[in-house]
Amino acid sequence: MRLCSFSVATPIGPLCRIGLDTPQGILDATAGRAAMLERRLPAAAARRIAEAEVPPDMLAFLGTGPLAMEWLAEAAKVVLAAGDTATADGQRLLHRPEDVTLLAPVPRPPGVACFVTWKAHIEEAAAKGFALKWPEPGSEIRPYYKANPDAVAGPGTPLRMPGYATALDVECEMAAIVGLGGRDLSVEQAGRAIAGYCIFNDVSIRDIQKREMEFGLGPTKGKDQDAGNILGPWLVTAGEVGDPRSLRMSLHVNGEEWSAYDTARMEWTFAELLAYLSRGQTVRPGQVLTSGSYPGGSAMDLGRSLKSGDVVELRIDRLGSLVNPIASA
Repeated sequence: MRLCSFSVATPIGPLCRIGLDTPQGILDATAGRAAMLERRLPAAAARRIAEAEVPPDMLAFLGTGPLAMEWLAEAAKVVLAAGDTATADGQRLLHRPEDVTLLAPVPRPPGVACFVTWKAHIEEAAAKGFALKWPEPGSEIRPYYKANPDAVAGPGTPLRMPGYATALDVECEMAAIVGLGGRDLSVEQAGRAIAGYCIFNDVSIRDIQKREMEFGLGPTKGKDQDAGNILGPWLVTAGEVGDPRSLRMSLHVNGEEWSAYDTARMEWTFAELLAYLSRGQTVRPGQVLTSGSYPGGSAMDLGRSLKSGDVVELRIDRLGSLVNPIASA
């Protein structure tokens, strides 16, 4: 399944919901479940149960576990086959993509752990003067820093240069989204705890990041600006993605492909990263883990630069295309 969080205009203001991408349009997940339940329950009862089984908020949905996915799939099959258009109380079931605004699939995750999984990217950055070092052979360390969950934004959001900086860059990354989560997970348990995957654009302020990392504490204002963590467009469930290490990633600017790589060359799997993150720490539903940029997945790696008006597109097989413009100064 391809899930999203979306906003739709209503007479009382924007309404945020979970959607399922279908050939007929974006299905309102909770309303779809209610419409199915109305076949055997009063409308008010169907709505209450639907909101518990398939909540309209992504964190609550993921926290319900695999059953929520099953209940949504069942509802979609029934209401789409029947051609239902609305619930008994008038909730619209299907929306045209052009009538909604896609948000980050997890609009405000409980945490964002940005790992590095490609040694060549770290070596390239170190060669450009960044204070970075790859773990020693045999090390159990899986390096990551904690990004700002309040800076998460979705597709189409303009990327803006903060007033304190001069060099904006992007990084093409893949993200895993945690389902039920847990603590002290084995690699096998961690693999089962991943609900799905999406594309991640790690917006980086290079001139500030380089100076900050000299202190050995990781980037802060070099990556902490509003809309610095772009997620989207879909949360594609783990079963639909299949092997996450068999995907092609690519960076495009103004329609031109600047670089491409494949996930088979990640040093560690997402299951291994999640198992490491969960050591002594309870990982919550909706936690985001990112792969880090592949070698050549940023303008810096390629010796190029981005400017106002450029349109950046990140593509990953099976996950879609994440497009964001760079705003004018």
